Amino acid sequence: MIGTAAAAGSASCRFARYFVVCGLDTETGLEPDDGAGEAFEQSPLRRSFKSKVLVHYPENTDRSPFNKDAVNMLCMPRGLSFRTQADQLDPQFHSFTMSSDEGTRSYGFVHTFYEEVTSTQIIAAMQALSQMHHVEHHSSSSASTPSCSSSSASSPSTSSMDSLVSSLDESDAESLASSCLGCAGSFDPSRDTLYVSKALCLFTPLPFLHASQQFLSQLHQAVASHTPPPLPLESYIHNILYEVPLPPPGRSLRFHGVQGPIVCQRPGPGELPMGEYPLGEAFSLLGVDNMVKLLTCTLLETQILLYSQDYQRLMTVSECITTLLFPFQWQHIYLPIVSAHLYHLLDAPVPFLMGIQCRDRAQRSSLHLPHEANLCFVDIDNHCVEAPEDLPIFPDQTELIQELSEVLLCFGVSLRGGSHTKTDRCRLSSPDQPGVGGPDGGQKEWQPRR
Repeated sequence: MIGTAAAAGSASCRFARYFVVCGLDTETGLEPDDGAGEAFEQSPLRRSFKSKVLVHYPENTDRSPFNKDAVNMLCMPRGLSFRTQADQLDPQFHSFTMSSDEGTRSYGFVHTFYEEVTSTQIIAAMQALSQMHHVEHHSSSSASTPSCSSSSASSPSTSSMDSLVSSLDESDAESLASSCLGCAGSFDPSRDTLYVSKALCLFTPLPFLHASQQFLSQLHQAVASHTPPPLPLESYIHNILYEVPLPPPGRSLRFHGVQGPIVCQRPGPGELPMGEYPLGEAFSLLGVDNMVKLLTCTLLETQILLYSQDYQRLMTVSECITTLLFPFQWQHIYLPIVSAHLYHLLDAPVPFLMGIQCRDRAQRSSLHLPHEANLCFVDIDNHCVEAPEDLPIFPDQTELIQELSEVLLCFGVSLRGGSHTKTDRCRLSSPDQPGVGGPDGGQKEWQPRR
């Protein structure tokens, strides 16, 4: 009993709870992601495929059991994506939050990158899919009957990827490859290098956004580098999972990443709650007027739906608007990132704050929203907030917008809408002021062992 209690206590005092890797399982092969809501008329290089949790450490913790399916959906909400050397392969970062049955939140931080596919089975399957797509697309475009189109849309989803490869003999493959050469979205292993997305994820009990992003980025750089790091990569993962403690309230923590030190800070009991998501970015994305309108909807517990192509923008606006609620807390459904498999949750007849990703500049008209009249719809990328018609005006709204605009402009935040009058002095304390996280803020450095 003593050992179990000690283990549980030590786990709750650690900086990170889990380290997870999601990506392509070469043993199961390619599986179409039917829940992604995509048409099979798309090129295979533009479709989504099912991702898997490849590894996670530790296996479980007492206070936060590992939910493999939920973690996989949030790490890779759109599943696997394939690219070639002709596409953009820059790493992407996003974060998300999960709630336990007791209502406690944990935060996930995801670094997604593309790595070269070396499995000959996967390469052959992608080549077969690409060739079949070219033939079916050509046939459906030249045929006048709709039956050809429907059969081309259903055949990839009902066929096994292994059978696709075996069903093409060498002469068929060569004929299809020559006719498909140079087609948009086509794949030919003789000229193309195939890449697939993979995600590194770190779970923490508190929103240590910057420290987690730095750690994952450094880890990926070490994997991609030709120069080995000073220690094996497993040493750094073990260090952050088992040896880096959760910083006590009011203290700073410094630990070693793969390529350099990483510093984070936890507010003290008398300070504002921890909030590393940039409020300035949320105001810059939506404008002061829209942020006040969104805050009004949140205080009135309206159904709120965020909409953006960028997962991190969904999370940033969600976290910032709930931060502005302080000292109140959002007690209802809170899902800043909703995967395509869970869109049915939008039918819930209760207050919620959810975010969905639009893909390929999809239009608002393509959405089917059941309670649209009572919904606050936030189109982040187009800087637009559509509130219910009967939404009351926030008390002293004009003065509030003016004050917020002046303060934000003092800190160099570019704004959309609202009043843009700049004042000669800032009404907020400077970050170097004692007691606000500056050098005299009474916070000491905590050096963990490696």
